[in-house]
Amino acid sequence: MLRGLPAKVALSCLGFILTTTPAAAEWHFTPLIGVTFRGETSLFDLEEAAGLKHKTFGGAVRWVGSGIFGVEAVGLWIPGFFGNDNREGVASGITDFVKESRVISLMGNVVVTAPQRWTEYNLRPFISGGVGIIRPRSTDFNNITAFDKSFNGFNLGGGAVGFLSQRTGVRFDLRYHRTMRGLRTEDYSIGPVRLQYMTASIGVVLRR
Repeated sequence: MLRGLPAKVALSCLGFILTTTPAAAEWHFTPLIGVTFRGETSLFDLEEAAGLKHKTFGGAVRWVGSGIFGVEAVGLWIPGFFGNDNREGVASGITDFVKESRVISLMGNVVVTAPQRWTEYNLRPFISGGVGIIRPRSTDFNNITAFDKSFNGFNLGGGAVGFLSQRTGVRFDLRYHRTMRGLRTEDYSIGPVRLQYMTASIGVVLRR
């Protein structure tokens, strides 16, 4: 039961956002693009690629009022997370083992931000964090170390939103993602399952 709790929290935040009356606050719809860095994992990483930079794509839906509190749902897709596309490992003997890989995350977050009256057309800083799921996948050519599983996880980060007009702005976001501690050892991990990485993202905010 506890294993599904972060996913339920993330879905509850998304449901709260979708059912809240917009007159009480404002909505931010933000497609995001960015990169990962400082990745580490105990999962089988045949090409030693988790620590490399990888492109990220995703989006955020935020409900925030004129005060300091809000909620948001953030989803990210990281294609090729376990693949060494940069070929930085060729010199050390690493070859092309991974056929396809990716990491998907979905988080429900609580947001704390500066009051709107202070920052209407300036950068509005925020911090946010919460729980959800992180789902890594990796398929090798021999299908020996393949995995595709969801794990409880959390994220913590911050950034700023700045509006260029009444309806359009920009979001800058720096975020830490990690699977929960205490996960059991799997056939495709060295010790208890652990996956962590940082993301730096930017996106266009559509305010409604």
